Amino acid sequence: MNLYPAIDIYHGKVIRLTQGDYNSCVVYSKDPAAVAQAWEQEGARWIHVVDLEGAKTGILTNAASLAAISKSVKAQIQFGGGLRHIDDIEKVLALGVSRVVLGTKALDKTFLEGALLKFKDKIAVGLDVRRDHVKTGGWMKDGNITLTEALTLFNQFGVSTLVYTDIEKDGVLQGPNWEKLSTVLANTRARVILSGGISRISDIERCRAIREPHFEGVIIGKALYDKRFTLSEAVQLAA
Repeated sequence: MNLYPAIDIYHGKVIRLTQGDYNSCVVYSKDPAAVAQAWEQEGARWIHVVDLEGAKTGILTNAASLAAISKSVKAQIQFGGGLRHIDDIEKVLALGVSRVVLGTKALDKTFLEGALLKFKDKIAVGLDVRRDHVKTGGWMKDGNITLTEALTLFNQFGVSTLVYTDIEKDGVLQGPNWEKLSTVLANTRARVILSGGISRISDIERCRAIREPHFEGVIIGKALYDKRFTLSEAVQLAA
């Protein structure tokens, strides 16, 4: 099981939102690369980076911060936010990103098919869900597709990795939506990364106990920044 400490970037700063609400912004650092180095020192093999402005506007905005992170760590980087063009994907892969996460454009069948054909396993799909409906545009817009329909679609296209987020669990430190995670695992052939709701070290224990072989790992955000537990503790437990 892989652990993905999250670095959400907005105006070049490391921040956290609650349930995707941009009015709930809390700044944790003005140096994303230093945060990445800290996570790597605590044992991170992967780091999950999000361009929050890009996710909202559709324009890749924080490439400079991403480049600084990539140069400062050996850990693999998973990156999403604002990737609406093939050129954008090529640009961030050239900066050293190992896997990109498509959100809004994942529902564009022609784009998704082309991206998967060109980049294969370097493509993951972000499945951002509120009350069984997929959200896009930095969680601000309705994707007009249900969770079940999206899972069927991504199976048809052979998506290799899904990042599943229950938006209502994101940033509120109340635990993940375990029931819905089970639904996702039961209805996809892709590797699944859980995002949203990890709040205590026992959540990591529960993730480690998941027996489905395609449960790939978990993204941890606010719980680390609020020092509910340390990444090194989680890494030790996950191992």
